[in-house]
Amino acid sequence: METKLIEYIVTIAKHRSISRAAEELYITQSALNQQLLKLEQELGAPIFIRTRNHWELTDVGKLYVQRAQQILWIKSETYNQIQDMAKKWKGTVTIGLTPERGIQMFTSVYPQIHDKYPDMTFQPVETNVDSQIGLLESNAIDIGFQTINERKYKHLVYEHILTEPFYLCVPKSHPLAYSADLTPDQYPEIPLSNFQDCLFTLVKRSSGMRKVIDRMFAAAGFTPRLLFESTHMRTMQKLTANGQCCSIIPRTYAVPDSRVVYFSLGPDASWELAAVHAQNHYLNNAAKDFIQVASDYWKTHPYIE
Repeated sequence: METKLIEYIVTIAKHRSISRAAEELYITQSALNQQLLKLEQELGAPIFIRTRNHWELTDVGKLYVQRAQQILWIKSETYNQIQDMAKKWKGTVTIGLTPERGIQMFTSVYPQIHDKYPDMTFQPVETNVDSQIGLLESNAIDIGFQTINERKYKHLVYEHILTEPFYLCVPKSHPLAYSADLTPDQYPEIPLSNFQDCLFTLVKRSSGMRKVIDRMFAAAGFTPRLLFESTHMRTMQKLTANGQCCSIIPRTYAVPDSRVVYFSLGPDASWELAAVHAQNHYLNNAAKDFIQVASDYWKTHPYIE
């Protein structure tokens, strides 16, 4: 199925620039422009409104790109199914990963999945959960790994990996800190209200985790005093270890540390780690196996050092 020309047009539309499209496609700008002019002559109408620094689709162009994307999606779905039937896999599996934990997982499991599918490319895209949703809907990524507090989208398939608890991380110097070395299943549960005079560093409000945390503070009857807000869980744990604040972090980042103690905050203090893909998107065996090795990794590697 020869689709090179429509791939050219879709790429120009994506960048709104023929020069940047040519760079991505590894062809000269002149050759790409000739292909575009030839197509516009065939259609009898322009596809783009050209300016010096910006290209916009005409109404004809919008229709062409919409149909072109559908054709490329059908091609991808068909080839994936044929490769599964023939047991000969080539192409690319594009994987959405949240920052920090996602890339660490990918680098750990890549040798294993590459050995099984040596002719496949597994391409990571590091981005947050909200951005992953748009990429899944446009088929720009095949699967995404997300930490979520609710399954909001009915048109997406969520494959459960694990439920991850949040722990209250407290400096060892705190009056309520215990002295015993405990494992996570032994962490004592404690009311947040016992810490209303403490300074906290919390994950930023844009995180799904923060929505859960804010509900917990509301139930405890106080608003925490904030040192600052962060997107980096390891930074939050280290600040607590240095005695500067308390924090609430997921188990993955709650590494054993002699300078802190961890408390359980009850069954509601958790979120779900899931593999997510579009309902109408065919996952080939390579993508399914990647989900499996990623799941196995997270179930056997509870911490990020």
